[in-house]
Amino acid sequence: MKKIKPVYMINTIISGLLAILISTFFAGGTIAENYTDKTWVAPEFFVILPIWFLGALLGLMVYKSKSPGIYLFISILITWGSIPVGIRLGFHWAA
Repeated sequence: MKKIKPVYMINTIISGLLAILISTFFAGGTIAENYTDKTWVAPEFFVILPIWFLGALLGLMVYKSKSPGIYLFISILITWGSIPVGIRLGFHWAA
């Protein structure tokens, strides 16, 4: 029980930073795509962040549940799965 809460916090911080970095990278576009003065060329890639946020919110159940291991596992799946799912959705919506 004592190890689950720090694992949740470490997972949330690391996956959140990567989700923010990856979503801003794809939303900003590359040098070849960003020939305008717009900051966000493809803002549909920010769909990664709400999906990640749902996983982080579900992970908060770790603090109140009697079986926190299940919520931690689901939270890890959603937070890390939000990145490839959000990228696929972003490419689908951009096309």
